[in-house]
Amino acid sequence: MKNLYRLPRHFVPPPAALDAQHLRAGRNDGGFTLFEIMLVMALMVAVTAIGIINLARLQSVFSLRSSADEIKAEIQYGRELAVANKDSGLYNVTGSVSTFKLLKNGGEISRYQIPQGMVMTPLSFSWNFTPLTGALNTCSPCQISLFFRGLTEIINIQANGIVD
Repeated sequence: MKNLYRLPRHFVPPPAALDAQHLRAGRNDGGFTLFEIMLVMALMVAVTAIGIINLARLQSVFSLRSSADEIKAEIQYGRELAVANKDSGLYNVTGSVSTFKLLKNGGEISRYQIPQGMVMTPLSFSWNFTPLTGALNTCSPCQISLFFRGLTEIINIQANGIVD
């Protein structure tokens, strides 16, 4: 007669039974230890903190470069207008502590507001473009420096008015 209570060889006990067997044997292979979880959490916090610090620095770099690009564009536009100069206008760029302006015969064509916390040197200037050539003869050297949160961006303008 067959034993009805005998289990087939391919029978796998339910997970609760496995856990009970492992606990009785003094082993617990079913999860992570508290130390492992804390170690992973500490690594995640460290990586996140480093990322946030670098993100703030990148924002400063992008803000500085964006301002430099705006000023370069204003200078280049002024040079292009002076070269075209069909109406014999006098084009110049002026800078002060908080603004950079492109002027024609003393009238403002465009203005760029320097962001708060950013410092531009020279602090004050007025440079004239030579009609038809676009050269800047009123400055030597023609250089603008921008400083922001420990970073520096330098704008060089060649004698012929071309911005580097």
